[in-house]
Amino acid sequence: MAIRTRAIREDEVGGALDLFVESLRDLVTRSGGDAATVHREEWAALYPHVFRTGIFRVAEEGGRIVAIANAIVRERTWFLSGFWARPGRQRAGIGGPLLREVWADGERAGASTFFTWASIDPTAMAAYLRRGMLPGSPILQFAGEPDDVTLTGVATAPLTLEAARAFDREVLGYARDADQRYWLDEPGRAGRVVLRDGMPIGYCSTLRGTIGPAAWRDAADAMIVLDAALREARAQSPRVRVRPLGTNHDAIRWCLARGLRLHAHSTWLTTAPFGHLDRYVPSGPTLF
Repeated sequence: MAIRTRAIREDEVGGALDLFVESLRDLVTRSGGDAATVHREEWAALYPHVFRTGIFRVAEEGGRIVAIANAIVRERTWFLSGFWARPGRQRAGIGGPLLREVWADGERAGASTFFTWASIDPTAMAAYLRRGMLPGSPILQFAGEPDDVTLTGVATAPLTLEAARAFDREVLGYARDADQRYWLDEPGRAGRVVLRDGMPIGYCSTLRGTIGPAAWRDAADAMIVLDAALREARAQSPRVRVRPLGTNHDAIRWCLARGLRLHAHSTWLTTAPFGHLDRYVPSGPTLF
């Protein structure tokens, strides 16, 4: 039966999320992990956001969606948010054409740098490498139940879109107002700007104990910004999670100092370096 690729319809986004969750649980199980740790609600609002503000295509066979690919373009950057085929349909020649179409959509939208948060699936990794997205850094995933901390010499205030935009431009190299608005409005999420003598030195955002995104202007302020994030994260959950890039040595040292343990890793792939990611903690694999 022939495979047809097309843009997704809004009423299909929930089904695409189900496909993603099914495929991720399959990958986790095949890799020796616990599929029960994959919770659909973590992405329930993210997928509609990507649909509304990004590129979202599907591969269809006999009226059934068998693979998905979605990406977001923010200024000159294209980030692959998701690329999944149903269990048993991997390595069937379905994903390649779909990825090429989403990539071409990004080029037409003006993107010149293409990157992704790669899973541990070697087939997907090979597809990314062939497209020119090469390893830039591991992404180290830490988690634990750290003690509370006391902030000294700084204050925090509610994060604003203007403050987030300024740090994104300086640290990432591009603004992403659509995503920052989404995070600012997301139920249960806490966004804080960290101030010293009334001047912003960084920002942090936390949800259900997960820290990210977070950014800071000076490497010397990494510990204090992450401590501010830790206070918010602990108020949400006793278990705290943070996922810095391997090049962010300050964040890794902070994780170790706070007693967090390394429990998994992924890979950041990119066609070209950008920004100052040694001063940034990503939000996760869907928005980065």
